[in-house]
Amino acid sequence: MTLSDNNRLAKVRLFHELTKLFYLFLLLLWLFINFFLTLHRKTDNDKMKKILYTAFAFVLSCATSSAQFRLEHLDLSVTAGLPDGIGFELATPISDRFRIRTGASFFSKSSYDIKFDIEVGEFDPKLTYEQNKALSAEKFNKIATTLGGVTGEKLDQQINIIRDFSFNNFKLLFDYYPWETKHWYITAGFYWGNSAIHKYYNTTTNMTELMMVTMYNNMRQSALAEEPLITYNGHSVYLPYTFTSDIIDYGDMGIVIGQYRHDVYAQNDILWEYDSFDPITGETLHQKGDVRYAKGDLIHKQGDYYYMQPDENNMVKANSKINSFRPYIGIGYEAFLTKDKRTSISFNAGLLFINIPETTLHDGLVISKDLWLNNKDFEDSLPWRPPYPVFNLRITRRLF
Repeated sequence: MTLSDNNRLAKVRLFHELTKLFYLFLLLLWLFINFFLTLHRKTDNDKMKKILYTAFAFVLSCATSSAQFRLEHLDLSVTAGLPDGIGFELATPISDRFRIRTGASFFSKSSYDIKFDIEVGEFDPKLTYEQNKALSAEKFNKIATTLGGVTGEKLDQQINIIRDFSFNNFKLLFDYYPWETKHWYITAGFYWGNSAIHKYYNTTTNMTELMMVTMYNNMRQSALAEEPLITYNGHSVYLPYTFTSDIIDYGDMGIVIGQYRHDVYAQNDILWEYDSFDPITGETLHQKGDVRYAKGDLIHKQGDYYYMQPDENNMVKANSKINSFRPYIGIGYEAFLTKDKRTSISFNAGLLFINIPETTLHDGLVISKDLWLNNKDFEDSLPWRPPYPVFNLRITRRLF
């Protein structure tokens, strides 16, 4: 082979490497554009499909950009790390400096009890938070003694909430080796997985307390409307006057999650659900079906406490979501464990780029938009703000 042939071959190899770098640059640019788009709007299933198709188009482009590409060998890896858990990967080189990896990882954990108190009546803004809590506890104990005689159980003011964390991903990654030694590498690609990573729900042991909240609020509505608690075979049963007077004065029960970040206005007309009468004169104050808040009326002021009520199944729930498509960029170091270089160990560190997590309560309120939390345990349990740090260890064995 002549010197000119060697120069020509070197130029061809340089061209192939520059082509790979160009594709890597386009891939990184595409990943970050998609990341910033997901910050401003939700990504639906159709878009997820387009993202995956585009990703595989990039893979095909990178592979076919070199006429010399062929499947020289295939590596199988077992991975373990945080927050992606355990998983597996398949990898193969697509050029002298580039490698493609694909696989899946799985992580799930049910833990982190979060405690909330059931509160009775609206908090007085003139009193401190601690003073309001003390008054609420006094009222709760009186009600719990009365209703405990009906349920036959000792009622607890505290509710325990469990957090389920689930983080399962498919991943497609490109490694670039900047040096001939091929120990250090730069990685770009994406993870794609479940969007609902946190689910919150009350423990089954607290079902009685939450049923009591619903029962109490229904009794209070009956008392306000002067309606019987039970009607059976034409006979009506009313609550005792002293108890009725107390629960009207106490206010509704609920779980204080936090305070409103902004004023809340009625989106549509809100109607009274019961008749109301002046307790002294007997004059009708309003009738069922009258407009309580007209569209656009102020319902809650910024800083008012928010009271969460159990849902129709006497449960309190929430979930945290992030985008399903998660761009990744990182670095890694690989060391061979055997002389034949068929077994290796790798350490990887990088960042997953996600949108700001949205935690939504079962009644539709979004914490990041609507509420300031006053429960530190709950606040600390929420997903991290982006980007997510990723650390993992990979043990690799060459299959062929």
